[in-house]
Amino acid sequence: MDKLKSKKLLLALIEFISYHIFPFLFIFVHGLNNYSIHGFLIIMVAMVALYKEFILTLNPNKYFHLLYSAIYLLLAILSIHSLNNFVMILIFAQLVFLYLIRYLPKNSENIASLIADFIVPSFMSIALAFTYMHFISITFIVPLLLVNLATVLINYFEGAKTDYIELISISGLSFILFLLGYISLWTAVVIIIFVMIMSLLKKYKNFSQPNLFYRIVGNLILII
Repeated sequence: MDKLKSKKLLLALIEFISYHIFPFLFIFVHGLNNYSIHGFLIIMVAMVALYKEFILTLNPNKYFHLLYSAIYLLLAILSIHSLNNFVMILIFAQLVFLYLIRYLPKNSENIASLIADFIVPSFMSIALAFTYMHFISITFIVPLLLVNLATVLINYFEGAKTDYIELISISGLSFILFLLGYISLWTAVVIIIFVMIMSLLKKYKNFSQPNLFYRIVGNLILII
């Protein structure tokens, strides 16, 4: 049990880091170095990652959710003059989404996965980017949403006809985004190859990894 808890805590740490990968790489690549680390923001982001990867697996009840929310609210009050209100609300919204997973029916795995693996990671990265860059750009948001969606499709992939249609759709979307100038041709090609290879490995070689693995690789690809 202790080993399992340690593994979950490690996953929470990696999840926390994963939210920062694309925002910080985007900042460094574009020379947007006028930022400072905000302690309360780090704690808020850590609360989301910890809840997602560790606390949620312990089946917390509504009283814990109230306590956890109260702690977040206290942090928000303490940082109200130094953090953007929109950012604090956006991060708290991700916590609420994660709370909802606890109460979803057992046959709602796809919805839970969409929340945990697409919505929450995407908007956590957006919140971080907005804080550190002091603005948000569609050239940041669109590729981020694309790659996070692609990683969810990899997790969904089971080899059915509809799964292949989804792969073709994400490939077509990548090409369209290249034509619109949101990503480079090389990035579009690499994303398509990445999604295809991971999906086929999953089907024919039983190579399946957690969404966190695919998301980290995908976020790194975006900088190409």
